[in-house]
Amino acid sequence: MTDDMEVYPLTFRGGRWWLPYGPEANAETLAALFRSDCTVVFHWSEGGSWQFHVDDDGQEVVRVNQGAWQLLAEVSLTDWQQEALALVLDAIDQM
Repeated sequence: MTDDMEVYPLTFRGGRWWLPYGPEANAETLAALFRSDCTVVFHWSEGGSWQFHVDDDGQEVVRVNQGAWQLLAEVSLTDWQQEALALVLDAIDQM
């Protein structure tokens, strides 16, 4: 689904999400990545990953721990995944 996109791995440390090359991953930086046809995967400090995507049909889908893509509405999100989703949705609002 995102095979043709460059994927940036975000890591959580110090209470914030960080891009691999240093800057904090906030809504503005994520919006810039999304405008460049890139995507991100969130890696939680205690293990686990989470990825969000809007598919070709306009449906919001997520992938948890590198598993299969699932409709967002059908997935129960943990607290950190809900925070990551809020960040992604803020970035989308800035586009």
